[in-house]
Amino acid sequence: MTKIGIIINPEKDPGLIHLNRVIPQLESAGFTYKVSCCNYKTEEKMDFCAPDECFQDAGLVLTLGGDGTLLKAAPYANKYNVPLLGINLGHLGFLAELEPDDIDSLGSILKNGFECTERMMLTVGVLRNSCCISETIALNDAVIRSRIGKPAHIVISDADSDLLDYFCDGFIIATPTGSTAYSMSAGGPILEPRSDGIVVTPICPHTLGSRSVVFGAAQQALYLRVANADRIHSLLECDGTEIGELRTGDVVRVSRHGTPLKLVKLRNKSFYKVLNEKISRRML
Repeated sequence: MTKIGIIINPEKDPGLIHLNRVIPQLESAGFTYKVSCCNYKTEEKMDFCAPDECFQDAGLVLTLGGDGTLLKAAPYANKYNVPLLGINLGHLGFLAELEPDDIDSLGSILKNGFECTERMMLTVGVLRNSCCISETIALNDAVIRSRIGKPAHIVISDADSDLLDYFCDGFIIATPTGSTAYSMSAGGPILEPRSDGIVVTPICPHTLGSRSVVFGAAQQALYLRVANADRIHSLLECDGTEIGELRTGDVVRVSRHGTPLKLVKLRNKSFYKVLNEKISRRML
């Protein structure tokens, strides 16, 4: 491994202070590097490259920002089969392995080698008149909601029949990684990251009985329809990025992506210990 990619969120690193700490560490350890702001808007005076250039032929890509920065980088990392290592410049940093205080040791950390853990991703496609009009992948979740704040009537099916019917303010389809994000905030269960479940969680369901449901590996794909999509201006988002509005009759197909994402693991901490630490930080 000689090339390291760096994805930076300039809003989390004003003046590029942390980036300018990272670069000397890489250079002193003998690594070359490429830096991209991954479509973030920035006024910083630096020659950022396109995201693909960071990942091509890289042995590792660092993300400098919060969890959102790593989520932006995840589709590229999956495409090029490159592991990600997050440096947390945000508040929680569930997905980040390092904190700013670790930057001064970054060169030696990378030279000593590392292990990777794999995280399941979702393939999310929109079918209109039986044709796929868009497809993306998500590490955390896909969210369906109304652009104008009206309740959605959402029906979930498998390949054969309708399974669930919800009337709610929105809907979250989450991976085990995403189960600690928006889905957890909406009352959904927490899944161990190495599991293969897909969590579906309604947002503010308009009933006394609606709960989250976890679908196991036997459920190969879920199909979601918003019965009143046109009337409520139904919107699909993946990992916080707007995909587009759904029309009545559209079907959102969600399945496990064929290739997992690789995340660098440096510390021998259990998922549950990290979870407790991060949740405690959230409450401060």
